[in-house]
Amino acid sequence: MPHPSIIASYAYATDDVEIATVEVRHAEITDPGTGTAGAIRLASVFADAPDIEQTPFFEAKLEPDAPIQGGQVVQFNRAPIEIMRPEKTSLGVPLARFRFSNVDARITRALIAASKTLDPVRITIRAFTMGTRLSGQPEVLDGFELVDPVVRTGGVEVTARAPDVINTPFHRQFYDTRFPLLGI
Repeated sequence: MPHPSIIASYAYATDDVEIATVEVRHAEITDPGTGTAGAIRLASVFADAPDIEQTPFFEAKLEPDAPIQGGQVVQFNRAPIEIMRPEKTSLGVPLARFRFSNVDARITRALIAASKTLDPVRITIRAFTMGTRLSGQPEVLDGFELVDPVVRTGGVEVTARAPDVINTPFHRQFYDTRFPLLGI
């Protein structure tokens, strides 16, 4: 018989499941799945192929100050996404990598076409939980710029320059007496 704490952890509510999303913004792209102009949105909702075909979108409410459709409930294309967050180093601008598997070929073409223009392609990472996805309070990492999308047999791999993630304040708040040890 398993320990009671193991049983309790498996029986815990699934509202705390985190869903990572990636939003790629550029004036010349349109999301072929949702029709959103200027943005392609993907969500890492893992499921079997028939389940994704039945419900191809994940709906969530964006933060009020989002660059496009702020404060609105929007649709994200469900797709397997692997996000390799940037390392916090003191050398150079950190790079983040994203791998989109089995993404619609139209999305792949849009990413590549946008990367070949002179205007920067912006990327925002948002993390929602299933329980709070409609509250408009996701955890947001913004300011990434797409460097070079590469099409591989397993999907699309994208590299992006990250903003200054080293000096991003804890929960977007400046260090003060509430966080005395974080300002050291």
